[in-house]
Amino acid sequence: MAIVANTTDFLGHLQQSKLLSEERFDAALDVVAELGEPDSLTAAKALVKAGFLTRLHATRLLEGRTRGFFINHYRIEDVLGSGGMGWVYIARDLQTGKEIALKMLCEQNENDAGLLARFQLEAEAGQKLNHHAIIRTHEVGEAVGMYGKVHYMVMDLVRGVGIDEFVSMGGPIEWPMACHIALHITAGLQHAHRLGLVHRDLKPANVLVDEKGNAHILDFGLSLASQSVLGDEYSLSMIFGQDCLGTADYIAPEQARDSFQVDRRADLYSLGATLYFMLTGQVLFLDKKSRSAKLEAHWNEQPRPIRQLVPDVPVEVALIIERLLAKDPAQRYATARDVASALQPFAKSKRVNFNFQQVLDRRAAIARQREKIYDERSKRAANASSLSVCSVDSKAVRPTQAQMETTIRKDTEVNKSNPGSKPPRKR
Repeated sequence: MAIVANTTDFLGHLQQSKLLSEERFDAALDVVAELGEPDSLTAAKALVKAGFLTRLHATRLLEGRTRGFFINHYRIEDVLGSGGMGWVYIARDLQTGKEIALKMLCEQNENDAGLLARFQLEAEAGQKLNHHAIIRTHEVGEAVGMYGKVHYMVMDLVRGVGIDEFVSMGGPIEWPMACHIALHITAGLQHAHRLGLVHRDLKPANVLVDEKGNAHILDFGLSLASQSVLGDEYSLSMIFGQDCLGTADYIAPEQARDSFQVDRRADLYSLGATLYFMLTGQVLFLDKKSRSAKLEAHWNEQPRPIRQLVPDVPVEVALIIERLLAKDPAQRYATARDVASALQPFAKSKRVNFNFQQVLDRRAAIARQREKIYDERSKRAANASSLSVCSVDSKAVRPTQAQMETTIRKDTEVNKSNPGSKPPRKR
């Protein structure tokens, strides 16, 4: 999109946006005036540096956008993340001044029962859960956006990186730290399981690691609570793969066959697959490229022994992972607490070093790429009328199952060439 070149036009867009109060806008004008006669880009950078605008604000104003910065009493500040099922923003609650995470689902043309059901399941689960290892949901609501009704949820803001990003930044995680992260995950799972919730989509991208090395589970959009959600389950399964809900690289064998009849042990298998990824930097069945081949492998094949890939992993840790990955649920640990007891002697935390602004910049770039893809698809499929996740001011179309998958690609790398952004993890 073309950048607004004229500084006067840029400032006009800023005033129309209502991002600044009259007093703050006048102060911003003073900052720009001190620059002499700057172009719009220079003016925008100066206002970001002075704290009047965020990078997201400046970028969108330079593109000529003046709307989409507010959802009810929340002001959108930055892109926190994006994906096939949701766009998440850092936002500020204008009533309290507190920063929060705001996840949005847009409604375009007509309701899509499956995607809305997943969003509602995540919101309901998030409101039931109250644990330090789980991202909590505080509010669910609706607002009017540029393209119709917007469903949103307000969640805890955790300044962390996904396990997938963590590994992408610095390679496989040392086993004491990986066990520490897994220990936090087990605590969150135990809390959810005790309340009758099965996550069913535990994977590296759904676990954030903060600077202290602590883990936080997110996205309960496929959580199974009871038979009362069977109608929603049907809607979900019609869209996301018949009776198979979940992510192919991390799904339990029994869940791959029937997502409706699983229990907490399915999450423990996914935990084992996630721990395997943390230690090796690889998914269980690296050579399987299609979804069907991956699901078949979960049923009939054994992953490469972890100590062949990472010889320094203790035998005891390898055995814990092997038990988590048992094909038969009865051969796995019975509860997440049992897994925690096994992992405890091997877990050791340490700080994780990353530049969160660089992480956000990279996520924002990925979000813009996805936004462009969505816009192109919507133009090619003008007759598509489905509910889909999108940004506040972008159109989108229904995501494919492939978009739901977690795969480690180049676009997950966070400043890999910048040594300052890598955690210090040496073998």
